Amino acid sequence: MINLVLTIALQSVVVLFVFPWINPDFRVKGSLSTAVMVVMLFIVLNWVLRFVVVIFTLGIGWILYYLSLGLLGLVANAVVLILIGRLFPNEISVPGFGAAFWGGLCLSIASFVMKR
Repeated sequence: MINLVLTIALQSVVVLFVFPWINPDFRVKGSLSTAVMVVMLFIVLNWVLRFVVVIFTLGIGWILYYLSLGLLGLVANAVVLILIGRLFPNEISVPGFGAAFWGGLCLSIASFVMKR
């Protein structure tokens, strides 16, 4: 449980401070609480998207994920960030797929660091 809380905290810091470095228009419009909400929504939507992909592809999605060396996972992260930007335009601005891809990569690295 403490690992989840620390992961959310580190990813919130990434959302607040690293996303504007990727693209000045890629930012959360609010405070730390907004960043925490974005990260929690990212975690849930990412989990749901991966679950749906595995169910609809009858497990082939996992094989494609490993064959692409995780690139499909980063694309899924970018899609989730774009979806969050479209669902909550007043909370987070996502300028495009490229920025969302790099933001998803940064969130993945933060999650990986907290798991180690």
